[in-house]
Amino acid sequence: MAQNAFSVLLVDDSEDDRLFVRRALDRHSGFTVAAELCDGEAAIAYLAGQGKFSDREKFPFPDVVFLDLKMPLKTGHEVLAWLQTQRFEELRVVILSGSFLAQDITRSMELGADAYFKKEAMEEEQKAMIREIEKLLAKPVSTPS
Repeated sequence: MAQNAFSVLLVDDSEDDRLFVRRALDRHSGFTVAAELCDGEAAIAYLAGQGKFSDREKFPFPDVVFLDLKMPLKTGHEVLAWLQTQRFEELRVVILSGSFLAQDITRSMELGADAYFKKEAMEEEQKAMIREIEKLLAKPVSTPS
């Protein structure tokens, strides 16, 4: 069992996809879901602590954001671009997308994503993905020079 679980902000407009990810995380003691949101605008408000998300007791700042790309109001790429303007040095962002297009992966990484994974429905692939994300989170955050 993990000493300290990583807190996750799960952002995906698909309720089914959030359910799959939540189930995968529930099977792994290294993560707790701090909140689930269904659009990029809500993700920005949450991370900024704005509006209904201003109470950090109720809406704690996450260690990692699991972010979908194709969402209403603001896309995952727009959230990543906004994050570039913020000073959340410890925050990690993992893209979980149905897209495996080279341009989506490249753009996500250029915008500062720490990792990119294709959404998987199979339990074994989900377990492998969660293990990879845990390894990533265990590494120190590298700051740009």
